[in-house]
Amino acid sequence: MSHRSQMLLLFCAVVSFAIAMGIHESVFNNYLWDTFGLSAGQRGWLEFPRELPGFLVVVFAGLLCMLAVSHLGMVGTMTFAAGMVGIVLVGERFWPMVGMMMVASAGLHLVQPTVSSLALGLSGDSHRGRRMGQVGAVGTLGTVIGAGFVWFVFDKTAPEYALGFACAGGMAALAAVIYSLMHVPDIRRPRARLVLHRRYSLYYALEALFGARKQIFITFGVWVLIDVYGQPATGIAQLLIIAALIGTVFKPLVGIAIDHFGEHTVMVLDGILLAAVCLGYGYAMRIAPDAKTALTIARVCFICDNLLFALGTGREVYLSRIATSAEDLTSTLTLGVSINHIASMTIPAVAGAVWERFGYERVFLAAAFLALAISATAIRVPRKGALQKTSAEA
Repeated sequence: MSHRSQMLLLFCAVVSFAIAMGIHESVFNNYLWDTFGLSAGQRGWLEFPRELPGFLVVVFAGLLCMLAVSHLGMVGTMTFAAGMVGIVLVGERFWPMVGMMMVASAGLHLVQPTVSSLALGLSGDSHRGRRMGQVGAVGTLGTVIGAGFVWFVFDKTAPEYALGFACAGGMAALAAVIYSLMHVPDIRRPRARLVLHRRYSLYYALEALFGARKQIFITFGVWVLIDVYGQPATGIAQLLIIAALIGTVFKPLVGIAIDHFGEHTVMVLDGILLAAVCLGYGYAMRIAPDAKTALTIARVCFICDNLLFALGTGREVYLSRIATSAEDLTSTLTLGVSINHIASMTIPAVAGAVWERFGYERVFLAAAFLALAISATAIRVPRKGALQKTSAEA
């Protein structure tokens, strides 16, 4: 099968799974709020079991290390589909829901490094950032479709959560079928179960900081809109659609920027912009003259924060430039997912306690300082010319 055909299959798998995730992300937090009435602290603690599979993904990938990378994607998407169907079946029973949530999470976290490995493996040295941007844009298109489904189909007063989870499971299963059709010989070799080298220490540090940054947004960004501003699932879906539509243009541009300016510049800028977004998100109620304006600021910050995730692909491109082999790249990406989930498991519980004791504003103030820490760490990434020179000498 030709290189072009493999890329087409990857794009189809990515868009199918992104539709599933667009549906899931639009409804999951509202499902928790409407069905179980969780507080901010309880929502924070729930992230520990939800993100535990992400921490263990390196173990799962090790157990499946003889699979081709594309088949690892197939296993991940099928596992996610099983979790979605499981949530439909358990309904309003909390602990069974937690179990099915963990199954879905295990699948999701197996897919994440798979997509990056395949995208980088199917790209040339000179346009890795552009390829990652293209994959991101295709995924964004899927998010538009998934969130659009929720926006158009769901009832604001009586949302049909079971329908949403069932459709998410169906689209994930379709992605599994597509992954099963892929065959990429260059990255088909068995992968090392664990790659932990000093050479990749800066990448590990960036992943740990990203895990903390990511989880504050994923857990409490949406929770602010639901708890503080009373936004329904359709409102969250609308914001995801707007962010996704902008992202179809923004993400490819980010990829081009990474290739042109280098990962150093893009990642440093990411942290600075994120700090401003966090402050706007946390203090909109204080700086705005009325509640409507505050909601508008919070919604804009949500969209901007969502878009800024695209700048994080700089970490993966940086790793691809310093990795000694395709095998190292896949294994280190998988380990990176585990590293960033150390923070993902612990930060939400702490942030939830801070929310309940001091208010949600302090959560986002802390997130702003964390964003600046990302920039400070990213400064150590070699600039584009220096990195190319070092690689050539090696």
